[in-house]
Amino acid sequence: SSLELYWAEADNLPAALRRAARQLSAMRAADASNRQKVVIVGPCEAGKSTIANVIAEAAEAASEAYRPTAATRILECESEVRSSSSRVTVELWDVSGDVKYQKCWPAIKKDAVGAILVYNPEKPNHEQEIEQWFQWFPRTMNMSPNQVLVIQSVRRSDVPRRMPLPAKLAAAGVSQPAIVPADDLVSARKYFSQFLETVRQSVMDKQRQEEEDVMKGG
Repeated sequence: SSLELYWAEADNLPAALRRAARQLSAMRAADASNRQKVVIVGPCEAGKSTIANVIAEAAEAASEAYRPTAATRILECESEVRSSSSRVTVELWDVSGDVKYQKCWPAIKKDAVGAILVYNPEKPNHEQEIEQWFQWFPRTMNMSPNQVLVIQSVRRSDVPRRMPLPAKLAAAGVSQPAIVPADDLVSARKYFSQFLETVRQSVMDKQRQEEEDVMKGG
């Protein structure tokens, strides 16, 4: 199933988003082990919405016309976690690349366990911009490198070279990027499935460490 929420018509966009975030947080708390939130961020016209649609199985190909996202869209889908033989509900928060919506970012970040950074290395300035998005989201959310997936959205699968990971991301220990070409968008599902496994393990490790710290403190 897929759920999309649009905020373009809201009179008070940050307030509307905070209300929705609170509702979803309550749903997450009621089913914490089987519900995960992942944000998708990056520069404008990087292909974030297309990637989100394909992961959520709401589309198989890119739309012909570019339609910028207003603040964020929320898509809901189910994904299998093979390591635990279970299925989880994933909230994909497809975030606008327009920084004019930054007042909405606190609500967007709340309770997220993973971040997908999407950019097109063939476009000027995208490498520099994706480093900035890394600082704005995963870095300020105290995410470990295992909670970050970088996707390079390119035009064709016959691109002869893998673009290197931007220097600041590499220095932070982020894994090498996944390449998702426009003629093989469904490959994003495979990368996302692998990423979700890593995120789940990272979250469990953090919880275990916090519990041990509490026990030591007590």
